[in-house]
Amino acid sequence: MTTLFRMHRFSSVVIWLALICGSLSSCANLGNNKLNQSGLSTNFPDSIQQLTSPELFTQRPVIPHPAALHALSDAQATDLLAVLNDPRKHRTPRHELLFKYLQDTTSNFTYYGQTLPASAALALQSGNCMSLAVLTTALAKVAGIEIGYQLMEDVPVFEYEGNLVIKGVHLRTILYQAAWTPPIFSTLLIARPGLQVDYFPTQRERFIANVSEARYLAMYYQNVAVEALEQGNLDSAYWHALEALHYAPNHSAAINTLAVAHRRSGDHARAEQLYLRGIEIAEDKLALLKNYQALLMYTGRTEEAAKIGARLDTMDDPSPYHWLHLAQSAEQAQDFASARRYYRKAIELAPNLHEAHLGLALASYQAGELQPARRALEVAIAKANKPATKRLYEAKLQLLNQLSVK
Repeated sequence: MTTLFRMHRFSSVVIWLALICGSLSSCANLGNNKLNQSGLSTNFPDSIQQLTSPELFTQRPVIPHPAALHALSDAQATDLLAVLNDPRKHRTPRHELLFKYLQDTTSNFTYYGQTLPASAALALQSGNCMSLAVLTTALAKVAGIEIGYQLMEDVPVFEYEGNLVIKGVHLRTILYQAAWTPPIFSTLLIARPGLQVDYFPTQRERFIANVSEARYLAMYYQNVAVEALEQGNLDSAYWHALEALHYAPNHSAAINTLAVAHRRSGDHARAEQLYLRGIEIAEDKLALLKNYQALLMYTGRTEEAAKIGARLDTMDDPSPYHWLHLAQSAEQAQDFASARRYYRKAIELAPNLHEAHLGLALASYQAGELQPARRALEVAIAKANKPATKRLYEAKLQLLNQLSVK
């Protein structure tokens, strides 16, 4: 397999009041995913649909059908076909020609921005990496080349902004070689020949799962839903999350987005029902549990939140912000021993996370451990990047030193 491009990864936004990418449970093939007259998929989970409150989200945006999502302009399609049908290149396999075409046409691509349909991404020469996956798919459809998808994960990268935690993952596409059949008598598992179009190749990446076409479409609509959520457009977030569930009924990230949209609209009861149903049916329950715990804390149900926290404490989570959140919850409950333990776990995962060092200092101080508090504050100062943050931490250290003298 050959690797193409070195690009930024696309990110599935997790709302820490929201969450990480959803489960990869199997779903129906796109060809069997029929739509009824209302535009809803016939395999849409009724139990989820019945739990939503569409009357809260009256401004339904225009949501492109998959055919429109992958439609190229006549000029774009003509340009591609001219390359693929060049008689001078008739000996070159078609998937290799498309590989080279992608390389040439995206050489000036700006790898950030919105999640865009294929035609817009190609015309604007910009978009995030989900946009590039859509563009690759659109070109492959015009070229008549079969394509596959794989979800990949690198060493976990998290970004914290306000109340959003973004976990980086990326979608790798594969342009398959045509007219290939596996050896009949081979006892080995032989991968089908093809070219990998990987937008963030490293030596550390880890294969998570193959992704069906239906799941890939769900990822697109969920990406748009999260972008809308970031912008405060709850109507768009709600309807795009529903669209994602048309193609992947167990998509935990889409269920999460629906719950968050309801919570932010003030319908906490509906949000809770969505969290509980999602926890019941989704394979990946981690994000749902995190958000459900946050809802319980927000509504003052601390004992129930503590039970969810205990469950989360036993789960494997590479996100430092998960442990940071648990530490802060433990502090609120005045369980400073647990708070310090969680802060240390966050620091193990993200040594440069100055917020975790500060939290460890405060929890140590509350526990009467002044020397450990001082050391943690000194590290927090060293790790902080913003001058204003450094000054704030230095003031806390100065106050702590004064208390120690007394």
